Amino acid sequence: MLLTLTPRTGMEFESHYPLSANAKHVLVLCGVCSYWRKVALNTPRLWAGTTLPIMDPKTLLEVASVPTNMFLERSAPLPISIEFYPVFFSNTTITISPMMTSASNRWKRFVVVCVVDEFDVTSLAQIPSEALNNLESLQLQWSRPVTWHGSELDVFSSAPRLRNVDIRAPLATSNSLSMPWAQLSDLSLTYMSPQLCLDALASCENLISGRFITEQWPESDFPDDSDITEPVLLAHLTKLEIYIYIWTTGEYLGPFLRRFRLPALKKLDLSLDVQDDDNSISWLTPTLTPFLDSCPNLQYLGLLGCVDAEDMADVLQHTHNLTELVFRESQVDDDFFAALTYSQSATPLVPKLETLTLTDVGADFDETSFGGMIRSRWWSDEERVAIVGVARLRRLNLWNDNQDDIKDFSSNFRQTLEKYRSQGFEVRLL
Repeated sequence: MLLTLTPRTGMEFESHYPLSANAKHVLVLCGVCSYWRKVALNTPRLWAGTTLPIMDPKTLLEVASVPTNMFLERSAPLPISIEFYPVFFSNTTITISPMMTSASNRWKRFVVVCVVDEFDVTSLAQIPSEALNNLESLQLQWSRPVTWHGSELDVFSSAPRLRNVDIRAPLATSNSLSMPWAQLSDLSLTYMSPQLCLDALASCENLISGRFITEQWPESDFPDDSDITEPVLLAHLTKLEIYIYIWTTGEYLGPFLRRFRLPALKKLDLSLDVQDDDNSISWLTPTLTPFLDSCPNLQYLGLLGCVDAEDMADVLQHTHNLTELVFRESQVDDDFFAALTYSQSATPLVPKLETLTLTDVGADFDETSFGGMIRSRWWSDEERVAIVGVARLRRLNLWNDNQDDIKDFSSNFRQTLEKYRSQGFEVRLL
């Protein structure tokens, strides 16, 4: 059937199956004339551009074997992308069919996203050992509970070209996860075992970008890192995001900050999703400041729920090259803006700051201190020569999701901001 693909067959495929734009274009070429059809049928690159499998139009959950097999055969021997995105919330179990695993030696990108449906992890055991020679990118997302015993994912550990891994398994019950950590350049891991996340990061010696979402350590298992004499050097890491759910007071970011030395780090985003507003967070500052000293190239710092506004002046003294600050969910006051106000008679905090974003920081500050900070760091092009020693603040965002905390600025203040906007200052007050 593949050798005798006719224009009518192509039209039937296009009308009966949910095909991508690339797949439709290939079938259109096959329907132009016999010569074009012959060329298309013998050009694997045309067929390899379609993400597989093609799903059955009746359920969008089962693989449509005829068109999928056709694209598999016609795209050989080129690398292909495999993606499973269940469309309907059917509460079914997603499995990887033998048809797909038979071509696993050509997988370049492998994606399984199960929002509601369950995933049969054991179906990965069908992948032949040492088969994933072309795999470069892996994404596994399971929102429902998933259990594996370790061996089901071992096949990915021997993928020599795997560089990008994104695993989101917030309800996974396994304490082991096998990946070729040392060769990864990009890792995103959502896993409710902070120790596994910590150990994974420590094993990623060539990592460039890392993102971790986890929860607090059990109090009985909190790591004792007092004997660490030499932090782990991750010389290539430029971006690190850590988000931890916590419900008791504890230094849950501390083990990550003390464990590593990141001289190339340019972007750092730290978040504690505090479930109890009574939990104190001021203890992080003594751990955070020496960590920042080891990151001389840091340009972006985002903090949520992990540093009080009153401690920010101390923190920012250790971020001399910072160009963007994002501060969230901590009440700021006049002292906060006074610390950021530039004066030629004093060494400025964050002298290279160009973008400041404040989210859910309340309204417990006077517009005079807020406006004074802006005026000290903004100037028009005509005034540029008069200001030295500090960068021009180009963007300011003040956002509050809580309507009760929205600052009520005076009309004169808003007129002043409009003047700055006309000069090129980007300011958003929401």
